Amino acid sequence: MPQSHRPEARPRPLVLLHGLGQSPIAWQDFVSALGAGRPMHAPWLKGLLPKDAAGFDLEEAASGVGDELELQGIRRADVLGVSLGGSVALRLAVTRPELVERLVLAGALVRSSRSALRMQRLALRLVPERKLLDAGVSRARMLAAFDALATLDASGSLRQVAAPTLVVAGSRDRAGLQAARQLATDIPDARLEVVDGAGSLLNTDAPGVLADLTRSFLDS
Repeated sequence: MPQSHRPEARPRPLVLLHGLGQSPIAWQDFVSALGAGRPMHAPWLKGLLPKDAAGFDLEEAASGVGDELELQGIRRADVLGVSLGGSVALRLAVTRPELVERLVLAGALVRSSRSALRMQRLALRLVPERKLLDAGVSRARMLAAFDALATLDASGSLRQVAAPTLVVAGSRDRAGLQAARQLATDIPDARLEVVDGAGSLLNTDAPGVLADLTRSFLDS
């Protein structure tokens, strides 16, 4: 077939995994900044959907994402995860590598920081219930996720990641920066970008910058 008549290759779907304290709608500004032309999917993480039974398990959340992709007939996708969603994306890339073409980890944690989790728990208890409900999140499910993160240590699996990986961290996210440096060092074929002035939830702190970095990485 002549080059001019070949159909354009359809871009791979991009799966967006939200952070702790967020719902899939948190990706709205990022999606607008990234623009049209690429199919995007932003599922709830299993265990954080308000109607789910209380309790969160990282392995089950990653398996839930993989099962959802297969149900939708998506055989291979690019995956972007923020904060807790980044830890789920990392687990998906290790356990279901056939599904992940490229990986973007934004503010993902490698191992738990007990002091940071304690501070986050205290901060969560001060948030009014109405504010949480308006954001579409559940205090009980967030606390269950904190319990799951308390035992997190993904350092032993980083070298198993086969997908080319972009690691992004906000300059104000101290724990995320430390984790990002380890991710970029230990994951083969990974590189690190730091977003000045941003925190751990980069899809809401700096959606335009994250979209630019993601677009450049996926199109390269």
